[in-house]
Amino acid sequence: MSLESVFASLTHRYQRVRTGLAVGIADPDYDILRALRGGVWMQVPLTPEFPFEDRQFEVVVMDGSAVSRDSVREAHRVLRPEGCLFFTVQEKSGQDGDGFSAPDIYKIVREGYDIVELKRPPWWVFGRRGRTLTVCARKKNWREHRGLVRDGALALMPFRSRT
Repeated sequence: MSLESVFASLTHRYQRVRTGLAVGIADPDYDILRALRGGVWMQVPLTPEFPFEDRQFEVVVMDGSAVSRDSVREAHRVLRPEGCLFFTVQEKSGQDGDGFSAPDIYKIVREGYDIVELKRPPWWVFGRRGRTLTVCARKKNWREHRGLVRDGALALMPFRSRT
């Protein structure tokens, strides 16, 4: 999947990136990413857990095939406060199509991020194959160390399974 829209969004938000992580990004795109904003970049394949300490990266860029609730959770762990997650995914076409819709994206990132930007292709491309959604999400910090407490009971803990 092409990452030009992620690169454009990253360029718009950051003059220079000090530390970045590329998840599931192929080598040619990784080289472009490193040259684009400078700084120190690390690259990891799609893995269940990233082999890094907490709060190490200012930016995480994910390939669309790497986007899942678990990988977004791991990105949240390694991002610094106010860090951003960027990714592009295939937009769902129709009821049974592969990909993600905007509500699907919101469900995946809602507990740990605020969506800063969600780019879609122009309306005249609607219904065509190959449409993508580009997402920029900023890490929420107010839920980082504690859950949401209401009436003396824990009402919400980010990224915890609700059983």
